Amino acid sequence: MGFTEDLARFVSECGSAGLPEDVVEAAKRCFLDWIGVTLAGADDPAIEILLRVVKDQGGKKQATILDYGIKTSMLQAALVNGTMAHTLDYDDAHSVVRTHPSAPLIPALLALAEHARLSGKELIAAFVAGYETTIRMGYALGKEYYNRGWHATAVLGRLGTAAGTARLLRLGAEKTDIALGLAATQAGGVRDVFGTMGKPFHSGKAAMDGLLAALLAKEGFTIPTDMLGERSGFAAVFSPEYNPEMISDELGNKYHVLQNSFKPYAACLLVHPVIDGLITLREKHHINPEAVESVRLEVAPLNMKVAGNPEPKDGTEAKFSIHFGAAIAIIRGNAGNSIFTDEAVCDPVVSRLMKRITISADSSLGETEARITVALKDGTNYFKHVVAPKGDPANPLTFAELEEKFRDLTEKKIGSRQSNGIVEMIANLEKLDDAAPLAGLCCVRRKAKNIMVVR
Repeated sequence: MGFTEDLARFVSECGSAGLPEDVVEAAKRCFLDWIGVTLAGADDPAIEILLRVVKDQGGKKQATILDYGIKTSMLQAALVNGTMAHTLDYDDAHSVVRTHPSAPLIPALLALAEHARLSGKELIAAFVAGYETTIRMGYALGKEYYNRGWHATAVLGRLGTAAGTARLLRLGAEKTDIALGLAATQAGGVRDVFGTMGKPFHSGKAAMDGLLAALLAKEGFTIPTDMLGERSGFAAVFSPEYNPEMISDELGNKYHVLQNSFKPYAACLLVHPVIDGLITLREKHHINPEAVESVRLEVAPLNMKVAGNPEPKDGTEAKFSIHFGAAIAIIRGNAGNSIFTDEAVCDPVVSRLMKRITISADSSLGETEARITVALKDGTNYFKHVVAPKGDPANPLTFAELEEKFRDLTEKKIGSRQSNGIVEMIANLEKLDDAAPLAGLCCVRRKAKNIMVVR
């Protein structure tokens, strides 16, 4: 099995001898954050479209579409929930690998665990296996494939989801190798869709395709082995700097989930350094937006390339606009989910301030950095160099802050009692004999409108 062998073996054995306590706790944080952003993203127009298609397709009642309580096939539940998790671009991320690891992985695991009535301990082990696969493959691919236009969550998400669901199905190393290969041959997704429904769809499709890969491998589907090896077509197509040795580097000893980033701001991660720095300056110096003469921002070239849109047309595009993020940070002093709306984009106060903002790229800066200069009309200047914004592993959210984010996203929708129930269930996830009730707890009664329960 070549370079894939170590990874497949690790995946198939992950958690069998237990996992470090800090790794288990990190995994549970990912589950809590994922549920919060998924429930909050359920009202996005993209989800209503997907639900109409799911209704037309039908399917066995195997797994639950969160929030709506609709039962459908595991694959379709993974598709919708995986898209739902990424609609707000508020889900967790890995800043070095530039991917959103939980968004595609957890919905596939949850669908499978619900259908097969698997334990919380198994769910955590499978998550860690999938997360490690996602990040290790990201390091192996390097950064050039992303720079060429591939979307990391779409490419890596399929691989991580295939690994995680293979672990949950207990496929063993040989069939896990096949599942990874099936995921690799489905990999794709380009960054041109950023700021549209296409970006969260990448997450949902990765969830669906990764789960499908594991289910096919379980039934004996064949494909060449070692599809992640050095000479594979996967490597040749995606990255000229592919280094498969990164896959097994400290495998089983170093857990990348401990370096996860949780977002305090509902925008592209590359906008966070600017938002974080300006909120800090606003609070420290009590900056009045009307007193601002100009704002000069220096960011890494990739940040400028991905999020340099000076004139977003709607709330979705605004998540990929450093100009908007900077303006809203000064005006509102926060950048939570309720801020990135079509109305805010059209707000003349926001528009006026955005016109006073200039951005330049500086190759000496990392992607978590920003240099910020705010000039006031009275001649006062404020400067800040952000090295690691809040939520980065070097400046992490506390558990209390993460829980506050979760409650802010969920309590208006499901109430404090139900939110408390989810927090408690996640806190004791490894003790659950059956993880299926978790999906039911994440649902809200709704009027059907034009969306009917799948039959």
